[in-house]
Amino acid sequence: MARVIFSTGSLYVMDLAYVFELVAEAGYDGVEVMCDDRYSTRDPEYLAKLSTTYDLPILTIHTPFSPRLMGWNGANHCEVERILCTLKLAEQLGAESIVVHVPRKIGIGSVKLGRTIWNFPWQTPFLGVKYWIEHDLPQVQQQTPVKIALENMPTHRILGREVDPTWYNELDTWSKVHDWLTLDTTHWATKSISPTLAYEAARGRVWHVHLSNYDGSEHRLPHRGHVDLANFLRTLAEDDFAGTISVELSPDALEFDNPMSLRRNMLDSLNFCRQHLGQR
Repeated sequence: MARVIFSTGSLYVMDLAYVFELVAEAGYDGVEVMCDDRYSTRDPEYLAKLSTTYDLPILTIHTPFSPRLMGWNGANHCEVERILCTLKLAEQLGAESIVVHVPRKIGIGSVKLGRTIWNFPWQTPFLGVKYWIEHDLPQVQQQTPVKIALENMPTHRILGREVDPTWYNELDTWSKVHDWLTLDTTHWATKSISPTLAYEAARGRVWHVHLSNYDGSEHRLPHRGHVDLANFLRTLAEDDFAGTISVELSPDALEFDNPMSLRRNMLDSLNFCRQHLGQR
């Protein structure tokens, strides 16, 4: 049976222990830990303590991607090293998978002019990740029980034009790039591709799902947006999907600054998933 878990990245604005408390209170099956600038999100002893305290297995760990976190401990600037450190953390905690973004062809920067935010390209440091995926990943995967699941990415608007700045980000390339994949529903929505179509293209390789809706903004509540996530979840259930489905939302979509609304939105998102997976 699929496990419905919650990504700590959804509430990166909050203390990590408080997020675990909220997830346990809502009744999720486990946690996806987003490794960010805070050492607490990368400390194996502290994470194991939170997992035990709140009886929440850490099933997935998301590789750090913050531009401020240039290396696991701030000293190493190698993007591949960050992936390998995440993999080591997952092995220490007994996680099933790690999430790795497919690499960018170009980086994206932003500048605000008046009320308009403009994106612009910059030189990307991710070409080393592309080489690693093509040449080293198969051997690394054979040596670990942790599934290294490559995630599709969204499009961006650069100088008013829609641009896909990422390698392996079309259905025919992403669906075959590696044995294990992370399917992000809102990212496919930015390309006007339904998650059901993406899942069918990569059937047998998708292990992890980032679940959220899209209404022109990314990472909306699952039951609010333009994407038919109910049908997608029913498709997973009919296919006996046994991986992890991580509710990955924006803090503002969760109304994080209103404790009552936050709890209601977390619970409603879980109930939506359980309902359409046939788990209630």
